[in-house]
Amino acid sequence: MTGIGDLLLRWTSEVGGGKVADLRAGILSTARSRGFALRGGAEGRWVRDVSALGHLDVDWRRGQWSAATPVLSRLPFSDGLALIAGRRTAAFDRAVDAAAGEWAEIIRVENETADGDIPVPDSLLFQYDTFEDLPEAAAMLECAFTPCAALQAFSLLPDLSEGSLAAPPAPGNAHTVERYNPAQRQYEPAESYNQDGLYRWRGADWSRLVQVRRGAEWRSTEHETGVYLELARLGAGATWWQPEPGSGRSVVGRLAVAWGAPLPPLHARAAVLCTGLQPRFDQRAETVQYDNVPYAAAEQLARSLQQTLEIEQPNLASGKVK
Repeated sequence: MTGIGDLLLRWTSEVGGGKVADLRAGILSTARSRGFALRGGAEGRWVRDVSALGHLDVDWRRGQWSAATPVLSRLPFSDGLALIAGRRTAAFDRAVDAAAGEWAEIIRVENETADGDIPVPDSLLFQYDTFEDLPEAAAMLECAFTPCAALQAFSLLPDLSEGSLAAPPAPGNAHTVERYNPAQRQYEPAESYNQDGLYRWRGADWSRLVQVRRGAEWRSTEHETGVYLELARLGAGATWWQPEPGSGRSVVGRLAVAWGAPLPPLHARAAVLCTGLQPRFDQRAETVQYDNVPYAAAEQLARSLQQTLEIEQPNLASGKVK
């Protein structure tokens, strides 16, 4: 039986694109109609997670989205595994099923879902014998071919920067202003907003505005970018990398980021595409963990976020990243 995550991906693939607000409304309505008990913002997290998995392209500033072109791409240091990502129309799903029944070894992997969230689609992994086989396989699946989408994404990561100049909170909305507390990993009501920091409030149309204050200037941003701007201002670390313990595998490992410091969308996609799977949440270590990330790529990601990547040696007793 097809799960709701795959059904929602089918729907978005057939629609093709549109406004993010409409997409969120449709996802929320569908999930509720199927009896899911959801936490607030579940539909937004679904869009974010499915974008990180490579299925949707989202322009958060303009509020637009589109279904991504289907692609077959080798996973880094994967020993014969490639990822099928992008839109999955009914016709594409039929082609994948036919290939799996005739000539291809395709592994369907169910992604974990946190309580109160909407399940995301299963991931499709393609087994291959030699790298030279992949372009022909992509053509037979009617996919684009990318040698390694993950490493390509890492190479394109933008450096952390403040957004354009913006207006401060209006007096009429001052009661809605909240300031981000990095220690508590949450926004808190702000008695004033005359200090440097990351703030959010409601605009005149009740939309959520997120801005950073630096001296006398206010600059627009998104939450994830704003958090890393704050961490950089305070000199706080939130990224770790731990090599895999197996022989010959030390060049890849586990990238971990602190709870409360979610990766910006493009950074999250780069990290997720290293496995094609949802990241894991470690409650003991209070981190979000991405597997199979090459060290050079993790360092590039951290540097683009003005972070110093901390290297951790495997703690086989606890599995914890400090």
